[in-house]
Amino acid sequence: MKAIGVFLVIEDIKEKPTKTKGGLLLTDKIKEDIRYRKGKIKSVGDLVKGLQTGDTIYYDKHAGFNVEIEDEMLLVIKQQDVVIVL
Repeated sequence: MKAIGVFLVIEDIKEKPTKTKGGLLLTDKIKEDIRYRKGKIKSVGDLVKGLQTGDTIYYDKHAGFNVEIEDEMLLVIKQQDVVIVL
């Protein structure tokens, strides 16, 4: 599998529940109002600059579309939807 053009194939990283100082457990359901999600790049298109396979990124949660490849659910987004590279 290889992305083409300005597209990226990413794997969504599920955030583990976090505990606040007061002891509350924040799950993914609570975090739905956060606009950006964390992912790991699986494949980079040939026109993409500054990103490479294996990078961990934050991307707009409304971006792209899901694709199932070899029983694995992946997300295809455009380079412009990436906001942070870790």
